[in-house]
Amino acid sequence: MPDLPMSELKRPTSSHGTSSPLTSLPPGWTASRSLAASILLWFEMLALAIGSAQFAVARESIVHSTVAISALLVLLVIAIGLRITPYFRKRPLQRCIWDTFALFAMAVGLSYATGGVHSPLLALFLLPLTGAAIALGRLGYGVVALLVAVAAITLGAYTPGISIESSSFTVWLIGTLVPAVIATTAIAVLVEQMQGAERYIQDLSATDRLTGLLNRRAFDEIITREHRKSERDGRPYCVLMIDVENVKQLNETLGNNAGNQLLIAVAAAISRSIRASDVAARYGGDEFAVLLADTDLPIATTIGQRIRSHVYAGTISVANRMIRANVHLGLAGFPKEKNHFKDLLVLADQRMQQDREQHRTAAK
Repeated sequence: MPDLPMSELKRPTSSHGTSSPLTSLPPGWTASRSLAASILLWFEMLALAIGSAQFAVARESIVHSTVAISALLVLLVIAIGLRITPYFRKRPLQRCIWDTFALFAMAVGLSYATGGVHSPLLALFLLPLTGAAIALGRLGYGVVALLVAVAAITLGAYTPGISIESSSFTVWLIGTLVPAVIATTAIAVLVEQMQGAERYIQDLSATDRLTGLLNRRAFDEIITREHRKSERDGRPYCVLMIDVENVKQLNETLGNNAGNQLLIAVAAAISRSIRASDVAARYGGDEFAVLLADTDLPIATTIGQRIRSHVYAGTISVANRMIRANVHLGLAGFPKEKNHFKDLLVLADQRMQQDREQHRTAAK
């Protein structure tokens, strides 16, 4: 079968030989958003409790009862609606956005209803600010901080006896908002650093340190999910097992560094040969595995041929010697040959061993 042109094979766009492996792993930000949504629910319960307490023990301070009741009802409806609606249950980011702006609307409504800039409930603006810092990132937090500043000025404009053009109002605005913004900005920076550290740790735990490809654990997780999707959607996929020849002998004669250089070169050749939708991993000491998603056996065979030729075409220099690599391949396809990914891996490994024996026999 002739090789496909490289334009059809779509060279990968990441150092892992594919753009999909890390994005296919369980993303850390989803767990963080879900946690943030839970925190925002507690904020909403706190806000509802404070608003209810205001009616219970300080009703005389409520100037506009209708506005206060409306603000509490809107917050309650949104908080419940977001948790019982299937669309939002599966979309924590959208839920966090609505939660944050519900808290903002509640803070504006209760502050206006209880005296404007003289309200004892102005501290409630800390809730949407903190929620945005935790859940919405820099841009979302900046938008909410700007809205809080605009709301404070608007409350001043609607508070009797207050001139928003006076220096005393400016001093009040700065003294009220700046400490809150500084505190919640610090929270936003800490959350961003924690999420960055989490992503870094996830990347390390999923990556083989020598080759930069995925490790076996990450590959097994991805192929498990791909198999489920392929079963559900009726799509084929193939597994390619790759064994690098003579790595052990190279380590014994020229040292482990020589074998490592050879494995790095083979990993780079694999990455150049597969498509952006494919997943490459170092599966063992001198073995690699490639998941060819949404691929039938003829196309997978072509990709395997390309990997073999790219590996053989490359050389490495060790101790003033030019060394050329060679690989043995084993291919298996779902659902034509096996119905479970574990059986596919076993079949691909058996065929890789057969390919190795055939080359040894031919070399004698």
